[in-house]
Amino acid sequence: MRRAILIVFLAGLAVAVALPQEPDEPLTADTLVEATARAAAIFARSAPGIVARERLEQRGRRGFVQVLEQQAKKQDGNVTVKLPPQFRTHVVISDYALAQIGKTHAIHEIRSILTIDGRTISPADEARHALAIGVQSEDDELKHRLLENFERNRLEGAVTDFGQLILLFTAAARPHYTFTMGHERRLNGVPMIALEYAQISGATGLTVFHEHTMNVRSTHGEIWLRTEDLLPMRIIMDAQTPVTGTLQVRDNAVVDYAPTAFGLAPAHIHHMQYLGPDLLVENDLQYSGYQRLTPGILP
Repeated sequence: MRRAILIVFLAGLAVAVALPQEPDEPLTADTLVEATARAAAIFARSAPGIVARERLEQRGRRGFVQVLEQQAKKQDGNVTVKLPPQFRTHVVISDYALAQIGKTHAIHEIRSILTIDGRTISPADEARHALAIGVQSEDDELKHRLLENFERNRLEGAVTDFGQLILLFTAAARPHYTFTMGHERRLNGVPMIALEYAQISGATGLTVFHEHTMNVRSTHGEIWLRTEDLLPMRIIMDAQTPVTGTLQVRDNAVVDYAPTAFGLAPAHIHHMQYLGPDLLVENDLQYSGYQRLTPGILP
């Protein structure tokens, strides 16, 4: 028996209320798509203005990719590359927020870095103040500067917009995807049901910053919904971008969500980026201490 859950907003607080049990009905892809769209709609209302502490552990190659042999003039257009053999590791602590950016008020991640490998970049009070200004400012350029914080601080790979990945699956976005019933899964011992998806159109997707340029990539993967109440708890995503010939850059991400006092929020993100079969960078991000910035009050 599944227990239906009603999300009620009281004084800005998201409260989950269990409704009476209903007889089990066969799950279908449409049922899972609709449940995901409902969760995305609630996330779109509750997420802007929430802040957390973000811890990034990164392992990535540093240096230029060397092209050993180029055959672009030949029919296959393949290239042979040599990657830097050494990986560098970083631990980055940031203040993190979700905020509305641009004329369309699209939700994006912004962050203000506190420390890199123990070296202070911004004192905690200054970082939170800058983040608060960024969240509340009407200046999109200011928000984009915060958005690109990782790239400006010379980390190995700058990837953003994982936290609001659930917003790819709103009701309005449904025509841009195909959905298929997946298999039963378990997440931390909790039964889940998977919904497989593939993007077939649309201009939204994974946002990647590299060398000060922005690239949006189409995605495919799985959405894991908690069997008890069909709440989306994990999104698995793959995205490929051709480089030349058969060579591709591939991104794989697993985004775990958790209920908070402010609604559903990202709890853990694991991202890996490959060039062909070779790993370029691995990012592991943890989020804690969610709060909501009160409009008009700058910490």
